[in-house]
Amino acid sequence: MADLYSVAIGGGVSGNVGDNARKLVGDGASGVGPYTRFGTPQLQAIKIISATLNFSTSYSDANSNFSKVVRALQDYAEVYYVGIPGNTATGFTALVNVTKTDTGDGFGASTSFDGSYENMEDGLRTAVGTAENDITVSNITLTGLTFA
Repeated sequence: MADLYSVAIGGGVSGNVGDNARKLVGDGASGVGPYTRFGTPQLQAIKIISATLNFSTSYSDANSNFSKVVRALQDYAEVYYVGIPGNTATGFTALVNVTKTDTGDGFGASTSFDGSYENMEDGLRTAVGTAENDITVSNITLTGLTFA
């Protein structure tokens, strides 16, 4: 098979295709990782934690607390991945489209997009009927093989 990576670029441009053909371009400054754009929009990892709910209790049931919160999450974000509840069972992780996620403050009242996830938190809390501030949503960083 022909080596397509070491072919000259042509058109008066020096170098070859191989210089950039296999390069990963990260989301960070100067193209440095993390790397979340592989034919998808830029993704943001978030964690959803409840102070009182146990998301692992029958989490695969159609109307479990986990199911209710995931359905509500889809109203506030374009969701690409939802992890199963962790060992502590009070939370789980998700990957969402960073540009199609509600990051406003004040349930339905603000379009400030301040990054607080307050609208989302209120909507998730309403879906399961828990008290104010019971559910928190925050950004997390993907590191190695785990979510941190």
